[in-house]
Amino acid sequence: MKTTFKKPLLAFSVLILVIVEQTEAQMLLKSSDKITASKNLSYTDIVETKFSFQDQFNGDTIKSMLSPSVAKTHQTGKYILEGKRVKYAFDGTKLVTLHYGDSTYTVQKEPVSGQDTRTLLYWSDKMSKLNDVKNKAISISDTMINGYAFTNIKVTEKDKIDNEQHQYIIYKFILNKKTLLPIKIISMFKGKADDGSDFGLVEIHNYSNYKINQVIFPDLSSATIPNYFRLPKKREPVKFLENGSLAPPLNAVDLKGLKLNNETYKGKVVLMNFSLIGCPHCVGAAQMLNRLHKKFLDSNFIILNIYPIDTSEIIARFDHKENVLSSSFTSDRSVQKSYPFDGYPSFYLVDSHGKIVQSYNGYYKELEAQLEKKIAASL
Repeated sequence: MKTTFKKPLLAFSVLILVIVEQTEAQMLLKSSDKITASKNLSYTDIVETKFSFQDQFNGDTIKSMLSPSVAKTHQTGKYILEGKRVKYAFDGTKLVTLHYGDSTYTVQKEPVSGQDTRTLLYWSDKMSKLNDVKNKAISISDTMINGYAFTNIKVTEKDKIDNEQHQYIIYKFILNKKTLLPIKIISMFKGKADDGSDFGLVEIHNYSNYKINQVIFPDLSSATIPNYFRLPKKREPVKFLENGSLAPPLNAVDLKGLKLNNETYKGKVVLMNFSLIGCPHCVGAAQMLNRLHKKFLDSNFIILNIYPIDTSEIIARFDHKENVLSSSFTSDRSVQKSYPFDGYPSFYLVDSHGKIVQSYNGYYKELEAQLEKKIAASL
C-alpha cells in the first residue's frame, strides 16, 4: 500500500509561512515600540529619493531629534529635522519651517506637510500598521555588519496589475537585532498619482549615530525665529493672455538646434505645453498629451512642448523615457513675457487663426476632457 504525505506537508509548509510572517511582523512592531518608548532620540538620516522619470537619486543628510509621545502616530510627538536647505521644528501644536535658500519661514499647525517620511515617528506608525498577517511580511535574510546582527524584512503592501500597469507598494526594513532600531528603510511605489498619472518613487533612508533617552530635548515653545528670516513675499497672480487675443510669435529652438519657424504651424490648432523636467505633474501631462496626440493625429492639430529652463540633452532623454510623441523645444525664461504662465505645466490653446482660445494652469484630472472638448470645437 502506497502512503502519501503531500497534503500534510503542504499544510505544514503553509503553517511555517504563517509563523514566519507573524514573527517578522512582530519584529516590526517591536521596532515601532522601541522608537515610541524612547524618551528622546537623535540620529542622522541620509535620505535618497528618485522618481521614475529621474535619472539619478537626489540626496540630503538630515540631523534629527525626536521626543515621541505615548500614542503611536506620526502626528504626535515633537521633532527637529535639519537638512541642507530646510529645517523643521514641530512642538506638538505648530510647525515652524526655516528655508535656508531664501531666508524665509512659514508657520502652520500641521506636522511636516508632504515630508512625513522624513521622521522616524512616521516609520514607527507605518511599522505598527504593517503588523498584520494579511500583509506579506517576508524575512529576506539575517546579516552581520561589523559584528552586529541585522534582520532584513520585506513587506509587500500592494502588488497588482491594473489596466496592464504593474502597481505596487513595497517596504524593506533592515533592523538591528540588539537595539531593534532601523539602519535602513527602503520604500518603493509604483501606481497612480492624485492627478491620475502613472509614476514611481523610490525612497531610501540610511540611519546612523543613534543616541537614545537623552536627558534634554530643546524647549521649542520658547524658541525664536532668527532675525534675518522673513515671511515669504506674496506673489501677485500671473495674468495669462486674454482669450481671443492674438498669439505672439514663439521663440524656441528644436532639439537639433534649429530655430522654430512660426510659419510651420500657421493655420493649425496648436496646444503649447510649457513644461519642466523633474516636475511630477509634467509627467502626467506628457502622458495626457500622448493620448491627445493619438486622438487628433489625422486632424489639423499639433502639440508643442516648450522647456524654458532645461537643455536639449535632458529633454531628449525625458522624451525617450516617456515615449513623448509630440515635438519638444528649448527656450529661455523670456518666453514667459510673451506667454505669461504661473508654474509648470501651463498650457495655451491657439486656434487656426492664431488667436488664444484658452489658457490652463497646472495639470489635474479634469484637464484632458476640457482640452478634448476645446480642441474638437476649434478644428
